[in-house]
Amino acid sequence: MGARDPKLGRKLLLAAVVAVVVAIPSVGALASPRAAADTPDQPSSCPASNPPNELTLGGGTPQTAQLDTPFDSALQVALANSNGCPVTSVVGTPVTFTAPSSGASGRFATSGANTVTVGADVSGNASAPTFTANDTADSYTVTATSAYGSVSFSLTNSAAGIPATITPLSPASQEAAVNSDYAQQLSVRVLDADGNPGSGAMVTFTLGTAAGGGGTGVSSAAASFDDGSAQATATTDSDGTATSPQFTANATIGPFTATATVANVPEPASFQLENLPGKRARLTTLGSPKRAATVEHRYSHRLRVLLRDANGSPQAGANVTFTLGAGAGTGAGASAGASFAGGTSTATVTTGIHGIATSPSFTAGSVAGTFTATATTTTTTSTAHFTLSNRAGKPATVTAGIAAAEATQAGTRFVIALAVTVTDALGNKVPGALVTFTAPASGASGSFATRTPARTITIRTDAGGIAVAPPFIANTQPGGYVVIATVAHGPRTAFALVNEAP
Repeated sequence: MGARDPKLGRKLLLAAVVAVVVAIPSVGALASPRAAADTPDQPSSCPASNPPNELTLGGGTPQTAQLDTPFDSALQVALANSNGCPVTSVVGTPVTFTAPSSGASGRFATSGANTVTVGADVSGNASAPTFTANDTADSYTVTATSAYGSVSFSLTNSAAGIPATITPLSPASQEAAVNSDYAQQLSVRVLDADGNPGSGAMVTFTLGTAAGGGGTGVSSAAASFDDGSAQATATTDSDGTATSPQFTANATIGPFTATATVANVPEPASFQLENLPGKRARLTTLGSPKRAATVEHRYSHRLRVLLRDANGSPQAGANVTFTLGAGAGTGAGASAGASFAGGTSTATVTTGIHGIATSPSFTAGSVAGTFTATATTTTTTSTAHFTLSNRAGKPATVTAGIAAAEATQAGTRFVIALAVTVTDALGNKVPGALVTFTAPASGASGSFATRTPARTITIRTDAGGIAVAPPFIANTQPGGYVVIATVAHGPRTAFALVNEAP
């Protein structure tokens, strides 16, 4: 064979290099080993023996839980190999989850301590048992450790919504004649550690007795609620306020203490009360003390009171002043209220021959909420109280929450729940409105995680006008689509969702 042409040799070498480069998978393919491992027609791309060489996060971070309550999602990790192929021989491989030993932390269900060790399953997955926050508020890290590295979970113990203080709103001291009603009910406000109103908290009001009283043959100054008991409960409203029922002094003269308590707050709110001698005139409500009307509509029932003198007889010719107060409402700085004709909040009426005074008609304001009206007269310190409620109008607007545009991998759950806020034409939040969430019947879509998964579900709005759907799980069809939220006989809004291809 003769001498080889050097130029021809270089050409052959260049052609061989190009062929090798073309045969090498793209950078994107190398960066996505999961796709190679998941492709059915390439089973030979993964070795038969593939031990793990790293520990990865599987779920449960970041998340927040109230003090002394379990976190919603389990802390999950996975033993993996950086080649992206399924790992082998991992069953029982120990993984230790460790939370801080002091300060903000928590405890695992099975160990009852801040650390626990679990074994991986056949796929290399490991989940910690239920983790419950302790009673210290702050953010912290839980670490999962194995022979193949460690990963961290970001957790927060929150005191939001947990009662931290309870303070009196009504006068801290009152007096009433024996066997007569106290002028004002006991009222308190509950706040959490951040100073936010603690709504939905159960407050217990207790009418105590005088110190040293109650011995054999000795009666004590005290009082009782309308049902004859010395204790009553009330739930705080959206402003964190709770008010006791009306209460009446007993027949014993003297001072005593009443208290209001709420769970998680060791120091109660206290009221100093005193039963005074003698009878006095009494001003009481006639009919139910509660009234309600739709915003900017007239209340159907006017306020009526009965005035009796010290002997219990109807007192005619006395001037009674009705006052429409203001209370918490929706919107920044807004107050619920009402007004008499001409826009005034007070009106004076003279009692008739039967001792009855009836207020003029009055109209609810534009803000939804609850407030108090009173009736007073100069002939007695007794005050009649009414609870008035401005109800929101018909639903006019429905607004999607932060999940209005969201994506997740096909076949998995969307991270953020679908939620809407329903308001009336005046911007008031509408409670009790029925909202129907509907996903497409075919193609890219999903279903709500109810007892029986469904693509349509109806949720009633809460006191804040918010309706939150159950978790929504994408089906296996990739693509974009719309979930519609519709208020019964009212407005609608939409969520733009995307099922991403694996």
